[in-house]
Amino acid sequence: MRRNAIKTLLGLTAVAGLVASLGGCGFQLRGQSLMPFTAAYVEAPEGSNVATALRRSLSSQQKLAQTLDTAPVRIRLDQEAYSKNILALSGGGKVREYRLEYRVHLSVFNAAGKTLVEPTEIRLSNDFSFTDAQVLAKEAEEASLNRSMEQDALRQILRRLSYLNI
Repeated sequence: MRRNAIKTLLGLTAVAGLVASLGGCGFQLRGQSLMPFTAAYVEAPEGSNVATALRRSLSSQQKLAQTLDTAPVRIRLDQEAYSKNILALSGGGKVREYRLEYRVHLSVFNAAGKTLVEPTEIRLSNDFSFTDAQVLAKEAEEASLNRSMEQDALRQILRRLSYLNI
């Protein structure tokens, strides 16, 4: 009985030491980036998932302008596209692997029209295996990978916006 108590105490001490060392090394959970502008207007085609997520993120920080006239910064997202290409075939000619790609063009301007971020293409890709026996599961995986690429693109956009020199 006494031996179990000593093991438990040693385990708790080790966990406490680990937590203390993480705090001491400067570890910090990733939070929202601070934006160097007071408000931004997002221009994007209707139905753009990344634009919707960007608006939601800026709105949560009270940085979203409702009209172009009131925004010192204008963010333009365009040419958003998804593609799915065959990456590998089996010996019988069946698809074994696909490559999913997502891309969006980003450009940022100030109120006077000066370019703050040159037009940039953000391109992401993911490969995934495919089997005819699991079509529904693979469709769900494909949708999940597309959402993941959208979230990665959003993080890249927010990171670039956080480094603007206005």
